[in-house]
Amino acid sequence: MDKAAVAPVKTALEAIESLTAGHPYELGDELSIADFYLIPVFTYLSQAPEDEATIAQTPKLRTWWNEVSQVPSLKKVCT
Repeated sequence: MDKAAVAPVKTALEAIESLTAGHPYELGDELSIADFYLIPVFTYLSQAPEDEATIAQTPKLRTWWNEVSQVPSLKKVCT
């Protein structure tokens, strides 16, 4: 990820964080289209060196990613 992109990515993640309503998934107890939209974004971010800097201020998204990335079917698809 380009270093110039870090600030806009943080802004976007903070906006998504403010909409996060569920646990363990983005909107509640079941996977939804919101999760499936964010999974490829976080797959990309997790491979960027700036990953930690981009999610440092979004603890709900960090928790979400830690949980959703362990779903066996998603692990199989995303690896």
